[in-house]
Amino acid sequence: MDLKTLEQKFKEKNNFKKIFYHNNASKKEFQRLEFVGDRVLALILATEVYNKFNKFNEGKLANIFSYLTSSIILAKIAKNIKLDHYIKKKKFNNISNKVLSDFIEALLGSLYIDSGIKNVKNVILDLWKEEIIENKNLKRDAKSILQEWTQAKGLGLPVYKVIEKKGLDHNPTFQVELKVEKHKKITSEGKSLQNAQKKTAEHFINNYIEEKIIVK
Repeated sequence: MDLKTLEQKFKEKNNFKKIFYHNNASKKEFQRLEFVGDRVLALILATEVYNKFNKFNEGKLANIFSYLTSSIILAKIAKNIKLDHYIKKKKFNNISNKVLSDFIEALLGSLYIDSGIKNVKNVILDLWKEEIIENKNLKRDAKSILQEWTQAKGLGLPVYKVIEKKGLDHNPTFQVELKVEKHKKITSEGKSLQNAQKKTAEHFINNYIEEKIIVK
């Protein structure tokens, strides 16, 4: 689904267009729609996670739900449908992940008000289908999950530093150190820089996050 297809889901086209107005009255309405969209998204995704992962307990369901509703995933979906490009055309200057997340929620809230729960449910499940499927391999997203957690805790961004590169050029081993504010450093090794960084993120999650985010 792209943004044009999403726009066509609206019965009243102005309910789509008003999301991108700049005046003060529109800003207030945007925030109200964002509020609704957040709740609608939560209801649909919570129900879908419950149905899809019927062998998982409440803790694991909560972890998947938290990931699916994170600003990282909302921003990713916004970029998938080229929402960021559309926002630029509308002369919005700040296009951070948080802003993209807010726009997605406002669009979903406006769609719900416009045409009801069934329509918005179909849109949400279409937009999120790949993310829901890929949650079975959530371990590969450890770096993103850790970053979301540190930002939510006010700890800034995780810092990865290459400590050593060993072996031959065609078969190297990287030793990487991970530093998160207020926590001890963690080191891991991998056959690629990306793999070593992923391992340090996984180790941090297993060591320091009480509710394990990685679903096994």
